[in-house]
Amino acid sequence: MIVVYQFNEEIGEFEEVEIEVNVPLFELLDSDKILLFADGHNKKIWVWEGQNTSTRTKFISAQAAPKIRDKHDVTFTITSVDEADETVAFKIMLGLP
Repeated sequence: MIVVYQFNEEIGEFEEVEIEVNVPLFELLDSDKILLFADGHNKKIWVWEGQNTSTRTKFISAQAAPKIRDKHDVTFTITSVDEADETVAFKIMLGLP
């Protein structure tokens, strides 16, 4: 199961996103957002950074990501992914071809 969080710049924390049934994860991507995907099956945290987000926001979200990791499992690895530079593994997790 994958749990999705969105970074809230006002409070400097990630907040869980309610996902409607049958909505593909890739449809959540937005250039103005930073999203965190907690992938329990692969024990991985993906922090996806939209291209319109500021360097400051990316820095703060990177500091907040371990809190979400620890909430799921301290053994999860954290990987940052920039928009337009997504890895094959990240695309597979999202359900992209």
